[in-house]
Parts: sequence; structure tokens; C-alpha cells
Amino acid sequence: RVVTKGTVVDPGMLDERRNNYLMAVVLGRRGTNAGIAYCDITTGEFAATQTNAASHEEVEQRIGEEISRLQPSELIHVEWEPRQSTIHGLIDLVHPLLSTVESWQVEPDTAEASLKRHFGVSSLDGYGLHGRPEAMRAAAAVLAYITEMQPGAREQMTDLHAYELGEFMTLDESTRRNLELTETMRGGAMEGSLLGVLGETLTPMGSRLLRRWINQPLLDVAAINRRLDAVQGFVDNTLLRLDVRGMLRNFGDLERWTNRTMQKTALPRDLVGIREVLRLLPELEERLTDWRLENRDSARDGAFAPESPNLPISNLQSPNLFPDCSPVLALLDSALADDPPANLATPGLIRPGFDAELDGLVDKSRHAKEWIANLEQAERQRLDIKSLKVGYNKVFGYYIEVTRTHLDKVPAEYIRKQTIANGERFITPDLKEYETLVLNADERRVEIEQQLFAEVCAQVAAHGVKLMQLAQAIAEVDVFAALGEVALMRRYVRPDVDEGPCIEIVAGRHPVVELTLTDEPFVPNDTSLAPESAVQIITGPNMSGKSTYLRQTALITLMAQVGSFVPADRARIGVVDRIFTRLGASDEIHRGQSTFMVEMVETANILNHATNRSLLMLDEIGRGTSTYDGLAIAWAVIEHIHNHPRLRAKTLFATHYHELTDLSERLPHVVNYNVAVDDSGNGEDVVFLRRIIPGKADRSYGVHVARLAGLPAQVVTRAEEILEDLERSGAAGPRRLAEPTPRRGRAAAMQVSLFADQHPVVEALRALDVNGLTPLDALNRLYELQRMAGES
Repeated sequence: RVVTKGTVVDPGMLDERRNNYLMAVVLGRRGTNAGIAYCDITTGEFAATQTNAASHEEVEQRIGEEISRLQPSELIHVEWEPRQSTIHGLIDLVHPLLSTVESWQVEPDTAEASLKRHFGVSSLDGYGLHGRPEAMRAAAAVLAYITEMQPGAREQMTDLHAYELGEFMTLDESTRRNLELTETMRGGAMEGSLLGVLGETLTPMGSRLLRRWINQPLLDVAAINRRLDAVQGFVDNTLLRLDVRGMLRNFGDLERWTNRTMQKTALPRDLVGIREVLRLLPELEERLTDWRLENRDSARDGAFAPESPNLPISNLQSPNLFPDCSPVLALLDSALADDPPANLATPGLIRPGFDAELDGLVDKSRHAKEWIANLEQAERQRLDIKSLKVGYNKVFGYYIEVTRTHLDKVPAEYIRKQTIANGERFITPDLKEYETLVLNADERRVEIEQQLFAEVCAQVAAHGVKLMQLAQAIAEVDVFAALGEVALMRRYVRPDVDEGPCIEIVAGRHPVVELTLTDEPFVPNDTSLAPESAVQIITGPNMSGKSTYLRQTALITLMAQVGSFVPADRARIGVVDRIFTRLGASDEIHRGQSTFMVEMVETANILNHATNRSLLMLDEIGRGTSTYDGLAIAWAVIEHIHNHPRLRAKTLFATHYHELTDLSERLPHVVNYNVAVDDSGNGEDVVFLRRIIPGKADRSYGVHVARLAGLPAQVVTRAEEILEDLERSGAAGPRRLAEPTPRRGRAAAMQVSLFADQHPVVEALRALDVNGLTPLDALNRLYELQRMAGES
């Protein structure tokens, strides 16, 4: 058996908190479609989809998004694929092991026949593959690879789920990284990520499920609210939550234990784990059923509705919350010893009374061992040799040891076997006979127990589908209870989720940052994104909290669509189809791209793929180049988002180009916000209040931030001198596109206008009521306008 990254099943080589995906990508012959399939052979999860797009570039985009979501350990592609470079170009950030299957294995006819044979069906339409030839080919590639590397793993691939990419919120790699959904950008740790905050699950399968949910937020409002209903149940009933979580602490990884029985790689501890879960299950089910009955009249339909369509639970009022696995428990209780050994080579696996032949053998062995155990005392008394001992070693087996001083008492039936320093070792015909009986019995016992263990595993594996369904249901209960626990601990509220175009958040907080602040409280902020204020330009100093505000808005929206309560006093979330972020500068020189090039590539991706249902978080667009170029790009990006009929997306645009705030006077759906600052100390003692308020900012306080960062005092002092000189001499003039609006004091030289002030003649012309003028009045007004033009 060859083990690869995507086909490993050894628990010591797996992270129990995350899935280990094997993924296949098959590119369509036209270049505008592709098949994607993936599986986790440790859990039996098997799914496939097909992407159809208008261009090859769009296909690449969607494949990359799925690779980013699934983070596969191993990626399969077709050997000698004409466009292999496409696959290699999409894996830079994930770095899975690349493997291949031969092209004939994924030919349409071969792929279809392979899947039909595997599932024992005459048509694949029931698996959702009708009209998805590339998805079918990708699924066949997965099966072909597993057959070669882990033949036993095919047996637990009992179902194939065909899904649409449009079922979930689209999140590209940049967004996942910038929002730190499952790991931090620095260090790749779970702690400090959104998963680290929400990850209060108590079972391994619950941890894996929560990770999947965070990586693929829902778009269906009804499905989102079903999840929220379930979380609400645990929020409202503290006793229920504590009881259920107390029980779940003793549940293990039923999903992977079951999987190993299906793969015929199970060890005794796996069956013990399954048995313990099934023993605890009735108490958990009884507690949930009692709560369900208590709340039957008020509970909303759908609470505790498992996500998998294969589960036998449709809603909270269903007769059975969990699949019936009592036959498995009865089998394991009758077959497995209470405390079996860790490995199959040690006797003691099977419970007495399960097998008559084994029981007879164990009785004979026990009788022989008792005879040997009693031999020492019997011979001491018979021969009057108090120092006589009966021992055992692997070379000579059982022996009788007599010291030199008593050798004269040794009877004739003793057969000398070994001379030692202070005596002799002997055997007798009876001792040899019982020794043979014991050793043969132990060896035979191990053989029988291994055979019986394999039979028990096979019987457990026959119930594998139900056990997997049970594992999924327990995982969901675990996730719902964990989200309820987090909601109570962190003061989260239930969001109102609808199909509307608005995002309204009152006193929103960043779920991660608020936990890291120890010296000061987190400052909450409101967010109001509606069609009339869809594009919001946010100005303010460095280090004042603009990026945190952008991230918290995106995270609150995502959490709501995951089905979690959110860190706010109140939230109404209109479902978004995508979240895009352009935050920070992730230098990718190792890929031959400068920081600015990366910024432009990411911005292009956003503008090319966002829709009017998307949420855009843009931070400092254009800062990586010259002032004029950067300002021009930022200006054009805002105009494009605002004016393009496909776009008009909800957008938070943080910038230090204060000139852009004048766009609110020209574009009706652009509004200005800024971060409040208290500079009553005349710039010497600036306090960033971290509150987002309506209006413009006119300063960035860059020199003050430099002082806080620890730049040498002489550098800061010199920077202040240069800044004052530039402002005094009007050095800001060359960068402005028109004369600035006059302001008081120091700020007047810092704020420039993006648009030129109107000429007095133009304003006078606009004010004229032409229809109300007599010819003489018109002539007089014309002379006056000529005079005004000559004076300007």
C-alpha cells in the first residue's frame, strides 16, 4: 500500500480538527468549463461540481476559489493535460502534492462506466451528474486514484453529492487570507483567527464541520435561519446547553473511527470509541428530545435540521433525532472486552461468552496456567526445598530452579535443562505438556480473536452509512451548542438575515480584536450600507482603526451567513454573494510581482467579478505608486463601482487621498465617513477615538504616528519642520487638480479639492431666469457678465 498526503488514514498523521481532502480537477476540452471533485477518505465525504464560464480566465478563477476553500492535501490532474500550466499556476498558496491519473481513465465513457460500477447503478442522474460531464470525469479521477493507492477506501465512498458553486458565498484566496478566517496571516495559527474565536466545539467532527461552514457561508436565507434557530435554542436554554456540552466532552471521533472499520484498518481502540459514543447517545438524545417536546409549540420548523439531505431528520419535530444504531451497540457490548489491549497481537480482545470455541480454549489455557502456578508450592512441600522456584524465559520456556545445596533432593523424573551459577534448572514431562498447552492455546486464541475482531468490524462497517449519518448529526449539535456558548460568552446577538440590499449594524465589534485588547475597551461602530449610500469613503489617520472597521464589517456579514450570532447590539444583514477585500500589501516578489502589481491584480479581480450583491472592502487603493497615478486610479475605481450597472456594490473605501471626499458632491450614492480624532492639544497630544462618524477628515497625522512608532526624535522633529515648510510654501499646490477650498489655520494648506471651483460668470449665468428678462434687461446683464469676465 502506497500512502500519499491525500490518502493517509493513520491518526498520528492527521489533524483531527480539519478534513484531509484529495481533490481532482479536469479541464474541459473547450477551455470554458472544468470538473472539480474532492473526497476525504477518512470521513467518506465525496462531492463534485462543474464550472461553466464565459472565458478560460474565469474558469481559472473559479478553480482557484475552490482550491482556496478546500485547501486540499493532494491535487490530481490528468497526465499530459494540454493546459497543465493552468493547474500549476493555481496552487502557489496551497502547495498540495500534485499527482496524476492517465487520460484514458477520465474519458467520458470510461468515467461513466467506472462510476456506475462503483455505485451499482444503471444511471448517474440520481447523483446530480446529468449534464455535468466534466464533474463526472473529475469524480472518476478521484475514484481511479483511490483504487490505485487505497483500494479499501472505495468501500466507504457510498454517496456522491453534486453541488453548485452558487450555493455558497464566493471567497477568493485574498479575502480568506485578509480576513484570517481559519488561520492568521502571520504564523498560520488558528488562535487569532475567526475559527479560533468560534471554535468552542468539543468533538473532532464538530471542529471539522465548523471549519467547513466558515469556509462556505450560505446564500439561502431559509437555510441560514434554520441554523440561527438551532443556535437560538442553545442561547435561550442555559441548562440545555450545559447538559449537552457536558455530554459531548466524552464523545470522540465517531466519523473517523467508523471510516477505519470500513477500510478494514480499525484497531481495538476504534471499536471501543464507537461503543462509548453509542452508550452515551441515549442520554443525549433524551435530553434533546425533552427540550424539543417542551418547545414544540414555539419552535420554528427547521431547528436542528441537519445539513446533509441523506440524514433521516427533517426538522425539530421528527420522531427520531438520531439514526438508530442500537444493533451496533448490542454487537460491540457482546463481542468486545471491557478493556481490550491496544493491539491485535495481545490476547483479551473478545468478551467471554461471545464464542464457544474461544471460551473452551481460554478455559484450557487457564487450567494449564493454574496448574503451573500451583506447581511451585506443591514441589516445595513434596521435596522439602523451600528455595525451589518455577520460572519462564523465552529461550527455555517454563523451568524448575533448584539451588546447589538441595541438588541431592532432586527426583529422578526431573530432566536437567540448564546449569546456572548457583544451581540447576530442570523440566518434567508434565510441565512440558502444560507448557505446550498454554503456548499453543495463547497462539490459537490470538488467531481466533483476530478472526472474530475482523468479523465484528465487518458487521460494524455494514452499518457504516448510519454511523456516518449519526456522526454528522452529532457534529451539527456540537457546532450549534458551541455557537450558542460563544454567543453568551461574547455578548453576540442574532442577526436578521434577509434578501434585502442593506447591511445595518449597530455597535458592531471585531470578533478577534476585541478579545486581544487588555488595556482599553474595544470601541464599537455602526455600519449602514444601503443603495442610497452604497459607496462609503472613509478617511482618517493611520492607526486609527479604519482597517479594523472594514474587516469587522466583512466578518459580521460572513458570520451571519454562516449561521452564527454576531458581535453587535443589533444587525440586519442582506445576503451578499461575495466578499472581496483589498487590504494591506502582501508582497509577492517571489512570484515576480511587485506589491503594487499585486494590488492592481487583486483590484482587477474585484472589479471584474463583483456584482450588485457583493460586499467590497478596499483599503488604500493606489498607495503603491506616485501620488497622481494613485489618486487617478482610486478615483476611477470609485466611479466604476458607482456607475457600472453590473456593479453598484456595497463598498467601504478607506483612503488617505482626502481629495476623493469631494466625489460625494458629484456621485449621488457616495458618502463620506471619517475616524474621530481629538487633537485639542494642538497636535502634540493626539487621541484617536476610533469612532466612525459622518464627514471628511482633513489630516492624516502621519508624523504623530511616526513618533508613536519610535522613530528617532531628531527624525520626527525634522519631519515636522519639513511638513510646516511645505504647507507654508504651498508645496501642496502642484499635486492638486484645482485650487483648494479655503480653510482656517494649518489645515487649509493640507486639504486640496478634487474639482475646480465654479467661475463667478458661470454661476451668474446659471442663476439667470432667461424667460423672465426683457430685451433691455438681457442686454444690461450681458454687459455686466462681460465686465465680470474681464475682472477675473
